[in-house]
Amino acid sequence: MAAPPFGKPGQGYHYSNTNYVLAGLLLRKVTGQSPESYITRHVIRKAGLRHTYFPQSATISGPHAKMYEAAYGGFNPPRDFSVYNMSWAATAGSLISTMPDLNRFYRALLGGELLAPAELRQMKTTVPIEGSFMRYGLGLLQTTSACGDFWGHNGLVLGAMTWSLSSADGRRQVSLGFNLTRYQQLDANNQPVTSPIDDAMNDYLAQAACGTAKKAGPSAASKRSLTASAPNDQGLTSPRHPAR
Repeated sequence: MAAPPFGKPGQGYHYSNTNYVLAGLLLRKVTGQSPESYITRHVIRKAGLRHTYFPQSATISGPHAKMYEAAYGGFNPPRDFSVYNMSWAATAGSLISTMPDLNRFYRALLGGELLAPAELRQMKTTVPIEGSFMRYGLGLLQTTSACGDFWGHNGLVLGAMTWSLSSADGRRQVSLGFNLTRYQQLDANNQPVTSPIDDAMNDYLAQAACGTAKKAGPSAASKRSLTASAPNDQGLTSPRHPAR
């Protein structure tokens, strides 16, 4: 709380995990329940998610991908974070899920199964993201592709990253997970340099979303990909997923 603000309220945009942790603390204060219990009852179960849960230990139950963190070359070889206590992330990203559950969540959310129309409209009221053609609402990002607008989010913790995008009607969806994170090299300004992995991901997302393959070199990936310059901090939707 002693740190200076990034800007005046309502001016500009800056993604912050702290905001989601604070949202969980407020939820506990208002409801008198743990945020994990409340979210499980009112979101996870209501949406019909069968394999999404807050972990109770450092291990993931059942078959799952191992997760490796490269730290932009700081870990060489990449370090295994498959067994890791995620309690620090709390409501900012301490979730385990699967790709089908991610798709189901966005179908339920965008289809009006979880929120009243006015609340969903509020979530989808967006502001620009500096340096990106994406826009950001309340826990939702919006991106425009050749086949229309898509809504969703990404997530990132040590060793695991996800992307999940859905058309507004839920007819076209794509969710994917990475088990190697911060694999890029850094340039002279300590900014990640686009990797062939990024190009492959952007091509895959474009084909899955629009049904057409596209070639995307580094410049195209950085400017016009579905995911360029999106909020990609330490967590959110479902960053630590078991691949089942």
